[in-house]
Amino acid sequence: MHIGIFMHTNCFEDFFVKGLGISEREYVESYHNDFSFDYARLLRKHGIETTIYNFTKTGSKARTYRHKVVDCTVKFIPVNTPYRLYDRIPFSKRTPVLKFVSQYVSTIQPGLAQMLREDGIDVIYAQEYASGRFERLAGIAKSVGIPIIAAYHGGSIPGFLMPIKRRTLQQAAYLTTLNEDEHRSMLSSLPEMKDRIRIIPNFVNRSIFHKEDKEEARRALGLDDNTRYIITVGRLDEHQKAHSLLVEAVKTLGDFPELKVLIAGSGPDEQELRNRISAAGLEDKIILLGSVRDKNELRHYYNACELFVLPSRYEGLPLVLLEAGACGLPAVAFNVMGVRGLIRDGENGLLAEDLDPLKLADALRKLLSDPDISSEMGDRALKIVQSQYSEEIIGAKLNALFMDSVGGDSGVKFKPAVLAGNK
Repeated sequence: MHIGIFMHTNCFEDFFVKGLGISEREYVESYHNDFSFDYARLLRKHGIETTIYNFTKTGSKARTYRHKVVDCTVKFIPVNTPYRLYDRIPFSKRTPVLKFVSQYVSTIQPGLAQMLREDGIDVIYAQEYASGRFERLAGIAKSVGIPIIAAYHGGSIPGFLMPIKRRTLQQAAYLTTLNEDEHRSMLSSLPEMKDRIRIIPNFVNRSIFHKEDKEEARRALGLDDNTRYIITVGRLDEHQKAHSLLVEAVKTLGDFPELKVLIAGSGPDEQELRNRISAAGLEDKIILLGSVRDKNELRHYYNACELFVLPSRYEGLPLVLLEAGACGLPAVAFNVMGVRGLIRDGENGLLAEDLDPLKLADALRKLLSDPDISSEMGDRALKIVQSQYSEEIIGAKLNALFMDSVGGDSGVKFKPAVLAGNK
């Protein structure tokens, strides 16, 4: 079986080059910090081949590579003239409507159907069913007679687009969501598809992310043994990740003079975040690490810290929470969609309400003030990851999803999922 994964970003340059600072060469030779590569690696264990498709503004012909770290195919497809013209319009991606149009237009590719036939694609996996790209891919899938899976990775459908989406999503073999909030929302919007909407959460690679000695981790990173560290990991995108709220919270933690907050990640709002940190006088308190692409190095950072903090306004199902939990860290976050399914308040971490930075600071203070409770929550976080989010469990579900899509009998029966916060 051969799965074609389509990324939801308009173009490779928009997200990976401008947002993460990754070139096409780095992407195919070393970068693999992305769900698509995790899927490709895991599916290969089940004998399933994967091609990851990205649209690009460079070149005039499609380019195919074999990824040097993950044994999968990567393909870059040049965008067409209509998108190049649309891309010149000021603010052409700023509003939900214009963003939807942009994603749609970027996928207008006359030769795409033939390309999928030549590549031997058996199933299309479309990241973000909220994206305008899905409408184009659904039509192409129908024209070539192959199933398409509509996936959710954090992008919910705006209400005004639901009439359009309701019609096109009916063409999907399955819809997948990461969390129960989105699952309930889609069941309510598409009750006729109840048997084709499934929860398949993220998973963590425990061969990489696991607990290790804190002192050894700090020595590997050159961190101070006398400093207390907490960490957050994520793209520097204020709209979703809300690092400004973390800055506001840290301003009130002056009772922990030995505390430093590590922020791993890069993104379009990096300079804005630096300005906020500087304006708050927290340059020595909040350290920007940049993008940590080496997963082994990232594991060291998790293990060097006391706890993980996630100030996001919303999430799909944040893999970083699973990675931190696999390293035995408790977590503090806001009680928002995609997070409350992973954190059981008072058990494996703490949830703060109302996107209030003072409440976030109170939750951090509670764990920082009681290392014993923090350690107990970290142990529970580790057990939850091991029992519910392993590669073996989620890999079997992914394999079953694709087998069922092409009419095979996977032998895996899907039941209503119970995520960590909903037992």
